[in-house]
Amino acid sequence: MNKKQFSASAYVRKAVHEYRDAPAHRGGETQKLSVLAVEPGSVAERIGLKPGDEIHGLNGKPLLDVIDFQFNVANVGRRTTIETQDRKITFVRREWESFGLEFQAIEPMTCKNQCVFCFVHQNPKNVRRSLHIKDEDYRLSFLFGNYLTLTNVDEAEMQRIIDQRLSPLYVSVHATEPELRRTLLGIDEYDGFMGKVERLAGAGIQMHGQVVLCPGLNDGVHLERTIEDMVRYRPSVVSMAIVPVGLTSHRNNLPLLRPFTAEYARELIAHVSPIQKRLKRELGTPFAFLGDEIYIMAGAKIPPARHYADFPQMENGVGMVRTFLTQFSAALRKKPKGNARGTVCTGKVFYPYLKECVDKLGMDLKVAAVESEFWGPGIGVAGLLTGSDFVSALKGKVYGDFVVLPSECMVGDESLFLDDLTLRDVERELGVPVIASGYDARDFVEKIGALRGHL
Repeated sequence: MNKKQFSASAYVRKAVHEYRDAPAHRGGETQKLSVLAVEPGSVAERIGLKPGDEIHGLNGKPLLDVIDFQFNVANVGRRTTIETQDRKITFVRREWESFGLEFQAIEPMTCKNQCVFCFVHQNPKNVRRSLHIKDEDYRLSFLFGNYLTLTNVDEAEMQRIIDQRLSPLYVSVHATEPELRRTLLGIDEYDGFMGKVERLAGAGIQMHGQVVLCPGLNDGVHLERTIEDMVRYRPSVVSMAIVPVGLTSHRNNLPLLRPFTAEYARELIAHVSPIQKRLKRELGTPFAFLGDEIYIMAGAKIPPARHYADFPQMENGVGMVRTFLTQFSAALRKKPKGNARGTVCTGKVFYPYLKECVDKLGMDLKVAAVESEFWGPGIGVAGLLTGSDFVSALKGKVYGDFVVLPSECMVGDESLFLDDLTLRDVERELGVPVIASGYDARDFVEKIGALRGHL
């Protein structure tokens, strides 16, 4: 079973905010899987499963979680028996049938590391409990692309990853030198990281790596070593993202870390670019990609689309700007006619690019760069802006008839921000309609076009 097959299930389409509010544990025990919904026309409906049912086992064996269930019901044409809380159901799955169950969210396994740059340790006071959960969960890495260090993954979990082909995984590398990695992760002993990578690579498990770069710690020759160590495991290690450390205003009693600066970002680009060019010649891919924020901070041009190969780490902020600009250029060919008058918001990082695009629409739109009061001025990405940030920036200052907010800072059907405000809460505070932007430039242009004359 590969990720594409599993991602087609209703479970994977569930909003991430449901997992974020689940209780935390390390995992390993068997589970009773609670059914939330049944897809019409599916196997589950045919055999009589209903919301509220609990699945206790499959073919006489208990289950670890929903992945275990999906893996074991993947067999087509074989008799399978499901044990629920009050009955046993035996069936044969047909080749074309979707199983069609939606389950309660997986309880995240938690991280024991004390990383010097851990974002969870930098939370403001009085945030909701789920924001204090440090997940270190290979299942969420497989399902949602969450990064894990592999430090807390035990032998049974390693074997399960291999046996059930939980690939790709998204791995927090940070450094490959044992002592430096131990320091960065705040662990007592080296975790055998490279041995785990070698084992997974040897089993054909694909991995995407990440380095949270801390100036003066894991950069320079250490970064070169990390890139060279990881590239040895291509093609199993597909790519590596290098992203800037995020520092909030809530780092009391935490290790002193140097922030990224424009000068440092320029030096980093100059250092990494020759490595990327060499790897491109040798492998056909730069392999190690710099996060968009680094180019923006440096005032450098965003690389062209061909630089990013197949955009393997876009959800990690690598190539998102280039993707938006490319999509916007395509959407502009069908530029909506007429006028709309309103305010479009983003974070300070993406502001210059969004403003340039919005100006090309030829409408009466003001682009606002919103500062993060919730986290502090060191955080400039739109995805971490909160409802209270938008209210503070815009209340009494809205230009025009509506406000457009970035979809990436909201989750779920209620459009929930990280501070527990909803889109509707912000709308009530601002006194004008508030619309989510959509997740790509095409959605954005269509939504702006739909606002003409309707407000």
